[in-house]
Amino acid sequence: MKRVIAFLLLFLNITCFGQTNIKSLLGSLITKAKETSLYSSTVNWDTLQKQIYAKAENAKTIEDLKPAFETLLNGLRDHHGRIVNAKNFSTLAYFTDHKNSRNTDKRVREIEDWKAVNDTTIKFEYEILNNNIGYLKIVGIAPNIDIEKESKKIRAAVIELSKQNVEKWIIDLRYNAGGNMHPMIAGIAPLIGNGVVGSLANLDKKKLYDWEIKDGNFIYEGFQTVTLPNNLKFKKLPKIAVLTSRWTVSSGEIVATTLKGRPNTNFFGEATGGYTTNNSWDIINDELIVNISTGIYCDRNGTIYEKNIPVDIEIPFIITKDKEADNCIIVAKKWLFEK
Repeated sequence: MKRVIAFLLLFLNITCFGQTNIKSLLGSLITKAKETSLYSSTVNWDTLQKQIYAKAENAKTIEDLKPAFETLLNGLRDHHGRIVNAKNFSTLAYFTDHKNSRNTDKRVREIEDWKAVNDTTIKFEYEILNNNIGYLKIVGIAPNIDIEKESKKIRAAVIELSKQNVEKWIIDLRYNAGGNMHPMIAGIAPLIGNGVVGSLANLDKKKLYDWEIKDGNFIYEGFQTVTLPNNLKFKKLPKIAVLTSRWTVSSGEIVATTLKGRPNTNFFGEATGGYTTNNSWDIINDELIVNISTGIYCDRNGTIYEKNIPVDIEIPFIITKDKEADNCIIVAKKWLFEK
């Protein structure tokens, strides 16, 4: 009988501890969202907080908090936001209230195209196309990768093509569904060129901070994630055609932003998908990662991209394995040789 009582007391203590921990976790999450969310000023926090706690009333585990997390993201109307498990980087909750989304892009997104773009077997590609054009296909890169390794891989490709006297380039971001921006931008930094290449703004269109290329390296809000040797310098920045599609989102869009307003640069394809906000990566109690919008992308000239990033020449996105038969690449190549 004593053993039964002891077991029950232990069970009750674990349960109570779990409930207390969950409330503490939610409180920390709400506080962080209030402090950092781009949309914080648009929210009635008293009402939203009550709704969040109501959804967590019977929660016993972090997974049980999914409705509460969704309530937070939906309350912020943050279509780019999500809550991530800090233990295994799995996504615990996304924005789900699409009828109330800030993203007004209603273009059709075919499931087969979605599968092709999000195919995890697709990797970074580079080659020389006909007429000695350097081609870089930069796809999404997972957030929890070896940043230095991935950066060096892209940079090595740029160096290799440059050694073959490539003077005209195509940077293909059509299959880039986001992830870690640092290796993407660090890898092509010499092609982007030194100086301020973008910034972040709040809802009042006030600049929050810049990002720049310095000595061939990418610096974001004063922070340089990886340092690569600056052994590739161009006497004159080469001509670049940038390809984007409705599938180019998130970090793919910030790469596009760094090239907007760059001399000798044109955009081809489709306007990007409309996830043009910087997202936080704040860890709460070693349990959660708060991945919510904190600012809007701007290019080097201060143009703010609240909806998406437009192109100069519209070309429908059609998956084509033969690059020489790809209409977007064909049109881009024609422009590259215009004087």
